[in-house]
Amino acid sequence: MQTPLKPIRTLEDLTAAWTVIDGGFGYSAPQIFILVIEVDGTITPTIIQIYDAEIGGEPEGALLASMVERLAEVIDLQAPDGSVAVMKARPGPATLTRLDQRWLRELHAHLVSAPFSSHRLFFACDVGVGPVPPDELLGATA
Repeated sequence: MQTPLKPIRTLEDLTAAWTVIDGGFGYSAPQIFILVIEVDGTITPTIIQIYDAEIGGEPEGALLASMVERLAEVIDLQAPDGSVAVMKARPGPATLTRLDQRWLRELHAHLVSAPFSSHRLFFACDVGVGPVPPDELLGATA
C-alpha cells in the first residue's frame, strides 16, 4: 500500500488517492482505511488500516466513538486543523448489502459529529472503489 502524493482538493483527487490505495487486488476481509489530510490537502504518511474481526459484524457505536476520539488525537499531533478521509472495504461484489449500509450510515454519523472535518465517505470491494452516494447515508442505522 502506497501513499498518494497529490494533494486532496477535489472529489476526483480523493477518488484517485483511494484507487491507488485500493490497488485493484480485492480484499480478504472487511476493513476500514483512513487518510489523515493536512489543511493544504497533503496526505500525511499515515494510512490507518483497521483490519479486525469486529469490522465484519454489526457496527458498534462504542468502537466508532473510540475511533473518532483517537483520530482527533492523531489530527492534533500530525495535521492540526486537518481532516480525514475514510473508506470502508470488504470482499465481494459492488452491490451494497444491508450490513454495508448500516456500517456506512454509522461511520457517516460519527464523522459528522466529530471535532474535525471529513471528506466524502468511500466504499471499496473486489471490483472497485467509489464515493458512497448521499442517499445511501440517509435513514435509520438499525
